[in-house]
Amino acid sequence: MSYALQPIWNIAHICHKHGIENVIISPGSRSAPLTLAFVRHKNLNCKVVADERSAAFIALGIAQQTGKPVVLICTSGSAAYNYAPATAEACFQQIPLLILTADRPPEWIDQFDGQTIRQTNIYGKHVKESYTLPVDLSHQDAVWHIERTISEAINLCQTYPFAPVHINAPFREPFYPPVENINDEEDINNLYENQIKYDNDVKIIEQIHSRPKIRTQHWLELLEVWNRTEKKLIVGGQMRYNERLISALNGLEVTVVADVISNLHIVKNSIQHQDVFLMNRESLEELRPELLITFGKSVISKNLKKFLREYPAVEHWHIQPAGIAADTFQSLTKVIPLNPSYFFRKVLEKQTTFAESYRQSFFVDNWRGTDAEIKKLNAHFFEEQPFSEFEAVKMLMEHLPKRSNFHLANSMSVRYANYLNLDKDANKEIEVFSNRGTSGIDGSTSTAIGHALADDETLNILLTGDVAFFYDRNAFWNNYLPKNLIVILLNNHGGGIFKMLPDAAKQPESDEFFVIKQPLDAQKLSEEFELEYSFCEDKTGLQNALENLELDTEKRSRISIVEVKTLIETNTKVFQDYKKAVKFLEVD
Repeated sequence: MSYALQPIWNIAHICHKHGIENVIISPGSRSAPLTLAFVRHKNLNCKVVADERSAAFIALGIAQQTGKPVVLICTSGSAAYNYAPATAEACFQQIPLLILTADRPPEWIDQFDGQTIRQTNIYGKHVKESYTLPVDLSHQDAVWHIERTISEAINLCQTYPFAPVHINAPFREPFYPPVENINDEEDINNLYENQIKYDNDVKIIEQIHSRPKIRTQHWLELLEVWNRTEKKLIVGGQMRYNERLISALNGLEVTVVADVISNLHIVKNSIQHQDVFLMNRESLEELRPELLITFGKSVISKNLKKFLREYPAVEHWHIQPAGIAADTFQSLTKVIPLNPSYFFRKVLEKQTTFAESYRQSFFVDNWRGTDAEIKKLNAHFFEEQPFSEFEAVKMLMEHLPKRSNFHLANSMSVRYANYLNLDKDANKEIEVFSNRGTSGIDGSTSTAIGHALADDETLNILLTGDVAFFYDRNAFWNNYLPKNLIVILLNNHGGGIFKMLPDAAKQPESDEFFVIKQPLDAQKLSEEFELEYSFCEDKTGLQNALENLELDTEKRSRISIVEVKTLIETNTKVFQDYKKAVKFLEVD
């Protein structure tokens, strides 16, 4: 039997040979050949997470933190479908996952057999490719087929743009190696050591990656436009912190619009409050760029997207190493196939002395001056306001420790953080993460746990609302809870964002069908999973809770949850007052 399953055992060894280290497995019988192959491989770090939806987001977090593919393994049927939310998120965030789903053999599909669904191409276009392995493993061509497929899938998921790749593996019974003549513990140990072995001569296909380049003539054309254009605007989408990119942008003296998830908050000329001052501003023509340059993935700021669509630039360049570029602002004129840090370093070398006059331009003064006014407003606005979740977010962001990961759940959490943004002058080396590929509330906690598991020396702080938190409560249902995670839970007992959307709030069904008011708190959950818990409902309480948190990862012993209780009505009133204050600044 061991020989019959040898091509399956070798899948784990191929993954190891390609540098894969982490595997997240959800239990099941049909997937037993895959599970045993990976678990018994001494060079692979395997963890079991029962809830497939949470498991997939944990894998996503690990892959995002490490930059390497993570293997996901599950059994057949609806288990595979539970990977779908994280698969879509990984697709649009360009995160490499290798998804292995066990399946029934093809003759049993649509025959009312248990745990049998149509798994071929189950994730559609949210994976780069979907493969199906042969059922019959005995022929040498089938072995070759499996080995080349695994290498191809691994290479594909980490070729730009990174993305998930799916491998469906149908198995016929029996799934387990035979267990015979087991008499004592020594026999069990011998069985474990000798039952599964890996072929050292397994086929590996290595892909060599090259750097994209453009012709000298194209460079000259780009530099000519750059040097003669006064109104230049750079917009960074979601991306990892990149020190070389930040250094190049600092040297260019060009206005850079930076959402909180762009990790460009320490760029000295960054505009950080565009979502606020574009909210109610009446005259926008003076902010229209002639040349718009973008890079990265999604942009949070709805008001920025609206502005750049209504006031399009004459030219819009998007920079990415390869692939089809999204025309987010409906003005795209050129796609430049380069790494953004390389592009801006090259421009920095070749730009003319025009930069000095650019610093003094009316266009620049408008962007930077307005941004500075919002920063002043944010510093003093809450002094005359009752305590709200908005102020709680401000207090947390001011308290973030150096060299930490800051995770933002979707809905109001990420929006509040984007309105306030991180202090560019503090330079605390904070990296921001958020599931803004699909912008769903599912999996926010699981993703943060994945990050914490991938790097136990870095502190991870998750800001989340109650709906996102309880939706993903199974994130804590595993045996690997990291100690280096702090959860700040904003609990207003419902989906408060729907009270802040004017049209939604006015509907008579709003409270029951949109807000969905709920009575839950996190205390019993914290007791159930043995987490550290504290509760507060005012400014003093939150200040004390933040100051009492242990920030040294070596001294921490478990996950901490700080639950901040607020009222939806108060939160709505404070946010409405904030928008009025912004509008007053514009009139003034």
